[in-house]
Amino acid sequence: MTNNFNAEDAKQILGKVTTFGVELEQIIAAGVGGGFNALQMEQLTALFGNLAGVVIQAVHDASGQQLTPESVLALMPSTAPLQPPVE
Repeated sequence: MTNNFNAEDAKQILGKVTTFGVELEQIIAAGVGGGFNALQMEQLTALFGNLAGVVIQAVHDASGQQLTPESVLALMPSTAPLQPPVE
């Protein structure tokens, strides 16, 4: 796989990460002292998921590595097995 990751790609990724960071900061600041409501928790979960997705894709793009379930799991710092979501 050819590595076409460049400075423009890095700028776009940094912009996305910054946007997610600002949104996270606003929601967290709104919940400090009073807790979070269900909508805020849902927004936080989605934003953290989006942020993780951008970072995972950026790592793969920068390394020229194909994105696979195994390559994503290799990035995780924990060796604990993933658990199914609680409904």
